[in-house]
Amino acid sequence: MASSSPAQEQGQIFIGPGLSRFKLVVTTLGIIGAVGVVLWIAYYQIPSFGVGSTILALLFILGFVYYLRLIAPVPFTISLTEEGVIKRNKRGEEIKVRWEDLTRVKEEFFPNGKRISVIAYRKVTEPGQKPKAWAVYRDDVTDLDGLAAALKSAIPETCEWVSETVHE
Repeated sequence: MASSSPAQEQGQIFIGPGLSRFKLVVTTLGIIGAVGVVLWIAYYQIPSFGVGSTILALLFILGFVYYLRLIAPVPFTISLTEEGVIKRNKRGEEIKVRWEDLTRVKEEFFPNGKRISVIAYRKVTEPGQKPKAWAVYRDDVTDLDGLAAALKSAIPETCEWVSETVHE
């Protein structure tokens, strides 16, 4: 493992806040508006719209709400410790990658030089484990550039650092 770095000594933590309050409120208002339009059409506009069509429209909206819950970003933290990198999310999932198991870190940039993502790869140490440990994108974490700098200074010499320009 590389010698102790400032990132390891301080135990830096990077935060992914999840879904912003603004997006949550706007989406909730949009769904309430859609339900309101469906009920308004069912009651006032088309008496022959029928109960079945109203129920079907509401089930469609409910399915959309379920889909949004599935894809909503979950708040998380990424901690750089003396042992390695730990990513924890609000749902209780935890991904621990020891420094000696970290094989590659890849960062992606737009052609204008703006960093898009940081992706961590690990040695597969148990059945069913995938080499890609985690990926974070610019909108996911509050300080993506700080995370990349801290990781770059903390990775062991055996870990490969790859920078790539995408979307050319």
